[in-house]
Amino acid sequence: MLHQSSYRELSELYRRGEVSPVEVVRSALNHADQTQSALNAFALIDHERSIAAAKRSEARWQAGTPIGPMDGMPITIKEFAAVEGWPTRRGSAVTSADPAPHSTAFVQRLLDAGAILLGKTRAPEFNWKGVTDSPAHGVTRNPWDTALTPGGSSGGCAAAVAAGITRVSMGSDAGGSIRIPAAFTGTLGLKPTFGRIPVAPQPSAFSNVVHTGPIGASTDDIERVMQVVSGASSTDWTSLTGQQDYPANHIEAGALRFGVLQPDRWADSSPEVKQGMDQIVRMYHDARIDVQEVDFDVQGASAVGEFFYRIGCLSAVDAVPTAQHANLDQGLVAFADTVRDSTLAEYLSQLQKRDAVANALSKVFEDIDVLILPTLPIHAFEAGSNAPAAWHSPDWMTWNPYTPAFNVSQSPALSYPVWPEGSTLPVGIQFVAPKFCEDKLLATACWLERKLPVRLSPLADGGASVTQTHS
Repeated sequence: MLHQSSYRELSELYRRGEVSPVEVVRSALNHADQTQSALNAFALIDHERSIAAAKRSEARWQAGTPIGPMDGMPITIKEFAAVEGWPTRRGSAVTSADPAPHSTAFVQRLLDAGAILLGKTRAPEFNWKGVTDSPAHGVTRNPWDTALTPGGSSGGCAAAVAAGITRVSMGSDAGGSIRIPAAFTGTLGLKPTFGRIPVAPQPSAFSNVVHTGPIGASTDDIERVMQVVSGASSTDWTSLTGQQDYPANHIEAGALRFGVLQPDRWADSSPEVKQGMDQIVRMYHDARIDVQEVDFDVQGASAVGEFFYRIGCLSAVDAVPTAQHANLDQGLVAFADTVRDSTLAEYLSQLQKRDAVANALSKVFEDIDVLILPTLPIHAFEAGSNAPAAWHSPDWMTWNPYTPAFNVSQSPALSYPVWPEGSTLPVGIQFVAPKFCEDKLLATACWLERKLPVRLSPLADGGASVTQTHS
């Protein structure tokens, strides 16, 4: 399908006049429509606006005046972000259906660069959990197996990319919400350094643990998006200045020092996840790339991150008028209530623990450039459930012990998909770098892509929805 060409390939086709942005966008919209009933990936698909933007892009390419590497490129946005003219429902029925008067800073940058926004992708109510479903909007499903969840909270983003509808979808991550769905759907998920991509003027309940970032089908596609959306904004005091080019190909993976997390720290992972970790480490050893074992209390760090995540959920719930609480996802209400009685002293204590966690991780990076560990201890499970059927707890945070740690430290982290031998589902391997070092992660992913290319699901080929049975 036309729209499944990489952004680099589309740019060249547009330049030569062989393909029009209108053709590509129509193809992507048709694919979104065809898969929506099976996946429920979209909260909103806007044909009229997308085609109008594609016609403007077509005119620029025909005149030889494209406005950048994203001109005419289809992309989708998680429903947390404001897009002028579209409602910002945040996965909830209690939020306003009024169109947003202004776009979030990174969205406006995409629009200014000529990107074509196809629509908004599904998320759970107020992004509260690591799967994607809500009482108001139903269940979002995994393109590899529609009986399974794509993860969350950026589950609609990951489903759209894995189904081949768009090369990149912009999500958010306050405790794993980009990396979790990337791991469950076999896509690339990058959580950049906190502040790398500005979000304001739109406030977030998750404050200084939430990172905006892309889920994509290739490193090159993600790099192109990052070049557009990164950098300081006067509307967001937390946004970062500095290096905004991501020359992953300019860094040789062999020049990086890799550290694999001490196996006792992820001993509870499934056999498939352990097999995926072994496969990655063996690849580095075979390439004679330095890999050493390092230690870091990732689960202790994630427990600190979980506290701030729950506080964010409580803030989101309490921002809703009390009379509307009965209309909220009651799982969200119960999840938030676990920290309702927290005291100021407890909050300050968690801030001190956060400092200790971030300092401990900084110490690890004195000896290595990139840390390797699982993204999750499991692979995708039943859609519509908060935890696997045989899991010991219904609390989704109990199966997510490795991702919140790096929201606490505000470090960049990337989930890369691996397919263990004999497995019909991917697992995610997580790579973490020091703050401001996204280029090291993208170089790592670029090297891996040459050996383990990202796979799109059968739905990318226009196939029927896939339903399988997994033990």
